[in-house]
Amino acid sequence: MSRDAKVLIFDPRPDDPPSFVAYLADGEVQLHFELGFGYDPAGAQPDVLRPALEAAGVIPPEDSIDDMLGADEEVPKSEQRRRVLKVVGEYFGLSLPHQTIVSGRLPAVVTRRHPPASW
Repeated sequence: MSRDAKVLIFDPRPDDPPSFVAYLADGEVQLHFELGFGYDPAGAQPDVLRPALEAAGVIPPEDSIDDMLGADEEVPKSEQRRRVLKVVGEYFGLSLPHQTIVSGRLPAVVTRRHPPASW
């Protein structure tokens, strides 16, 4: 990845969990975490989204007993993904206005013209 590029990936992976978020900048991974098997972020800034994710109820507060025992009431996966998308969008200043989604043209980037040989 170029040092001048910033890349944000949120892959909900509904058919092949876990979902994950990755943020790359300055030529390296700044943040990477998966959802659904605890919260174990990695990268140069692993805790950059922790306060917002805790406030949104996606993850329990750091050093919480829920980290070890599990929350009393688990948030459904679809709601968890929605909350993560909201946190990521707000933190990075991203938005997809409803009207643009419904009747507009969304930007797209082609990253591959043919499927990988492993498919």
